[in-house]
This record gives sequence, C-alpha cells and structure tokens, in this order.
Amino acid sequence: MGRISEPALLKQRYGGAGIPSIESVPKPAVPAPDIAELAQKYKALGRPLAPGKHGPDLLVMVSLSMPRDALVHLADQADRAGAVLVFRGLKGDSMRKMGEEIKALVGDRNVSAVVHPPAFQQFSVKRVPVVVIARPDAGSVLDSGCSRADTFVKVSGDVSLDYALEYIERTSPAWADVARSFRSKIIRGIN
Repeated sequence: MGRISEPALLKQRYGGAGIPSIESVPKPAVPAPDIAELAQKYKALGRPLAPGKHGPDLLVMVSLSMPRDALVHLADQADRAGAVLVFRGLKGDSMRKMGEEIKALVGDRNVSAVVHPPAFQQFSVKRVPVVVIARPDAGSVLDSGCSRADTFVKVSGDVSLDYALEYIERTSPAWADVARSFRSKIIRGIN
C-alpha cells in the first residue's frame, strides 16, 4: 500500500476544505510584542537588578472587580505618577478580553498595566486596591515567595494614590522621600 502525502491526508481527514494559506490570514493592527524580549524580562524576576539601574517602582495592585470609577481614578493618577497597574489574572481566562478591558480602562493615558499573579504573593496582597513602593531588590524573594519586608512599603484600602503616598510620607520615614517624589508628580498634574 502506498504512502499518502500530508496534504492529501489533511484533505481526506478534513474533507476537501484544505488548510488556509498563512499569507491570507489578516495582519494584526498592532505589532505583536517580541516574545524573546518578554521572556528575558520575566526571567529576571526573582533576581535583583544591577545596583543604581533604577529607583523604586510604584505599583498599584488592582482588579477589574473594583468599582469602575475607582479604577479610572487610579489609572489617571498612575499615569501622572508613573505607576504600573498590576492585575492578578485575566478576565474570563482570556488575553483578548483582558486586553480589551485594559484598553477601555487606560484609554489615552500613558500608564502601564500588567497581569502578574506572583506580585500579589510577593507583596502579601490579599485584597485590592493596594499601593506598593518597591526597591529593585524586592525581586529577590524569600522561599515563601514574599519579598523581604525592608524592600517595600504598602498601603491597603480604597484610597486615592496621592492619599496613599501622603500616608507613606507621614508614617514611613525611610520611604518618605520616594513617596514625596511620586506624589509631587500627581500634584503637578492637577495644577
């Protein structure tokens, strides 16, 4: 018995429809991110960055289950402060749905939003919203998956970003200058 070629086998298996040509698939409106670059970036998670490479990060841990007005307000302030919105997971386990939700939330703002479940364990976040200021060495997590307590500061509760930063200024002397710097960006944006 003779061997059936792969195209013939596919035609036989799927009924004469054949396989569509890859050239006929529509091109995306936005270029896809470089997967190798993303993989390299996330490979570095868990290791401290080179000293002096950059200062502390401002993270706002949020969820799409939060009231829409609160999310929009946080996104607006995150834009001005240079903060990153961090989500625990995807909407409906779908990247497409999550992307649509983030796009609708962010709009024309210049704010970064990421889905990064380990960050919630890293900073012991049980409920959102939570504002976190983290030094680069917060990426070096303990065996428990949590960052060392001296590498970050956080404020939990349904408060504005500027209020959370002002609270850190008042109550955490070691973080006051960093919080003041981020907060000044929000205040300058209001005036």
